Amino acid sequence: MKILISWIATMHDFTRNPETRQISGINENGPTFNFHKDFFDHDKHVILSSEKGDKPDPYIEKLRTVLGKKYPERTIENQYLDVTDVINIPLIKSKVEGLLMREYKDDEINIFFSPGTSAMQISWYLIHESNLFNTRMFQVRPKEHSKTGKAELLDMQVVKSTIPGGSIIKEESVVYHKEDYLITDSLKPIYWKAEMIAKADQVTTLIGGESGSGKEHLANYIHRNSARNHKPFIAINCSAFTDELLESRLFGHMKGAFTGAVADHKGLLEEAQGGTVFLDEIGDISPYMQQLLLRVIQEKRILRIGDTKEKKIDVRIIAATNRDLPLRCAEGNFRWDLFYRLAVTELTLPPLRDRGVKEKKELVDFFIESKRKLFKRSKKLCMEKDIEQFILNYPFPGNVREVENLIENLYVFNNNVVSMETLPVRLLNPADELKLDLKTAEKVHIIKVLKIAKNKQQAAKLLGCVINTLEKKIKDYGIEVDSLQS
Repeated sequence: MKILISWIATMHDFTRNPETRQISGINENGPTFNFHKDFFDHDKHVILSSEKGDKPDPYIEKLRTVLGKKYPERTIENQYLDVTDVINIPLIKSKVEGLLMREYKDDEINIFFSPGTSAMQISWYLIHESNLFNTRMFQVRPKEHSKTGKAELLDMQVVKSTIPGGSIIKEESVVYHKEDYLITDSLKPIYWKAEMIAKADQVTTLIGGESGSGKEHLANYIHRNSARNHKPFIAINCSAFTDELLESRLFGHMKGAFTGAVADHKGLLEEAQGGTVFLDEIGDISPYMQQLLLRVIQEKRILRIGDTKEKKIDVRIIAATNRDLPLRCAEGNFRWDLFYRLAVTELTLPPLRDRGVKEKKELVDFFIESKRKLFKRSKKLCMEKDIEQFILNYPFPGNVREVENLIENLYVFNNNVVSMETLPVRLLNPADELKLDLKTAEKVHIIKVLKIAKNKQQAAKLLGCVINTLEKKIKDYGIEVDSLQS
């Protein structure tokens, strides 16, 4: 289908009362009418409005009505984009790209460039140059400015980028301040990629990493650096709900849809309209929920439980998991098609144990200062060198979240100076899996091999030692083999 698309020209598509400057009628010499009069050769004209659309805009409705009477054989429709700031280029670009992706991605799109604010025109240029859609841009030279005495249609030739989404105009740098979060050296390349993802509004993102490694913060960073940053960011832990509750939380329900549904209820995907939804622990959802989410991502529509009418949504989906999703797909526990939809872009956060003692100390120092403000202490916690080293030697299996919780714990039980007696038990007596000495590491490894081996002979072969050596180690470490191989 061949589509003409343009913004309503509020200043020039209407006539005005010369005294009050109020709109009094339709200007049949305005840009939209002139295009229809001289150059329209399309299946449909889509007129864009920056209004919210919760109620009809009388001006755009009147323009469409008059055009329809003048050219009854033509299809003219209006689209409301809810642009709250008509000079915000990233916002305008994301709104228009979302519309084109949802409604016209397979069409031949002719952009009438002239109507709209300068920011709207720049957004047209960026969308056209990005090569995401089949677009051409046109301007009209009015007959009074034409050498031929007739209006001219100008095809705006632009050399397109070979990289989709390759052009970005950045009006200002949106940066997380140090008091919000500490982005250490090993995370800077990841957050740099996150900034690029933030500008590509139509792509989904899958964030991998262990529990407590900062996946929600990274998702929030993408949201805050995107054109959606003035709209909600809503996070939900998918593993915390049954299918019925998760479906209701995400999609909403109608009154009487099930026992306890005493009123209509909006789901989070509807509440986040225009913003971002963060689906944490996505790898734990059932096949039923996987199918529902796949349809939402593909169609950009939701159906409340108990309703018969679908609703359009405009949300960005960011998902996260601490599981190996490709492995779960290979095992048949997760849909490949949903995985590919979620993982258009991917980011992976490293565990804290892989980030070195230097970064661990930076995190400890950072949380000591930030929690001092939280607990309204005049002085920050002080640690003796041996206590600080003891803490830094701990592997923190709970990652950044565990470091933060530890410092809060220390502020609760210490005034100014941290004592060894106030350290949590898990630091003083860590599980074998968390100890770093060679004997414990050897014991843990032998137990691991015994669990996967059929018998001690096979375990000795896997360990590269003779059976007598293995049996001596089992006795020295007090390992109960029968309980491991039962």
